[in-house]
Amino acid sequence: MNICHVAPIYLPGILPGCSKYLQDVSEVLAKRGHRVTVLTANAVTGRGWVDPFFGEYSSIKEETINGVRVKRLKTHWQITSTMHLLRKVANGFFPRSIGNIVSLLSAGPYLPKLKEEFQKERYEVIHVTAFPFALVWLVRKACQSLGKPFVCTPLIHFEDPSHSNPLLWKALDDAASVIACSNYEREGMIRKGIDPSRIHVIPMGIDLDEWANSDGERFREKYRLKGKKIILFAGTKGYNKGAIHLLRAVEKIRRERDDLILVSMGLPTEEWWRQRGLLSQAHLLDLGYVTEEEKRDAFDACDLFVMPSRYDSFGIVYLEAWRRGKAVIGARVGAIPEVIEEGRDGLLVEFGNVDQLASFVLYLLNSPDLCREMGERGREKVFKKLNWERTLPLIEKLYAQIRS
Repeated sequence: MNICHVAPIYLPGILPGCSKYLQDVSEVLAKRGHRVTVLTANAVTGRGWVDPFFGEYSSIKEETINGVRVKRLKTHWQITSTMHLLRKVANGFFPRSIGNIVSLLSAGPYLPKLKEEFQKERYEVIHVTAFPFALVWLVRKACQSLGKPFVCTPLIHFEDPSHSNPLLWKALDDAASVIACSNYEREGMIRKGIDPSRIHVIPMGIDLDEWANSDGERFREKYRLKGKKIILFAGTKGYNKGAIHLLRAVEKIRRERDDLILVSMGLPTEEWWRQRGLLSQAHLLDLGYVTEEEKRDAFDACDLFVMPSRYDSFGIVYLEAWRRGKAVIGARVGAIPEVIEEGRDGLLVEFGNVDQLASFVLYLLNSPDLCREMGERGREKVFKKLNWERTLPLIEKLYAQIRS
């Protein structure tokens, strides 16, 4: 098949979860003999969607990365930045219909050449992700104009106001097929009026081989963590991902376990910068974005993975932790209880409950045998069903059914 995937950011940029999802799907499909093209913005950072001076861009318009053709379209930062400014200063004055458009386009990136690209390349399948990016609406408009079907994986956070824009839901309503990563997401879509017959539950997965050569000792040696109990966090370091609560929880329990250290990886937020002083360098290794190799080494090195997020459509990081046999802690919200089997391969906390989080972290650190058992059960689950070898054929079958 001639397949087109549309993602807001792609390599060599640092990929958000939705782009990593499409990267994995694209590369596995390419290995299976399909012609796969990723359309993305020429900006390799989100700031490039609105700021031509401090945003980062790739000058390479087309290249092949890991068997996938990548085409970068020029993002019209003038549109996105103007809408972003309007949303900030005057959104309350707009009629709701105008406000929805302003909000949507302010999310970026704005790629006006999508219709031309679809028309020229004659793709059989077009697949876009994710809420709340404007790409979902732009792909819908281009496909509607050309009479072409498209697939959407929205990765919905029902608790996030930016995911409630009616224009996004109109795009889902017009999609030939919608991929939900969990039954929780599927049921939420049905409540919002999406036709159940067009919703397909296909969970995320990971590439088992990609994680086979992780080296935790290499990570420990690099950062001089020998003898430390490592609690790992990977994600945007802010309130909604639970990073601030984890920081406070570790501050509470460090008095009882002086050998522990929190290793945090990902994009920092202003709140994180304000709060991270709660822990000294002896108890916090604060990393930004790291290479995929170093990320895998960190998961192999850690004793426990913790991401008590406020909302997640799935939480692929839990699968990555399980691949290396680690117990996990998440929050009892959204789709997470569907991913983490409480008491079997991890624990669930109430979002924002720092005392409970501290108690659970300490409990697992003091119960190494239980940690190992949970990690092994998680690893078994990943090998049995939560990997691309198992889930990718379901996407492939869906594509075959709707190809134009």
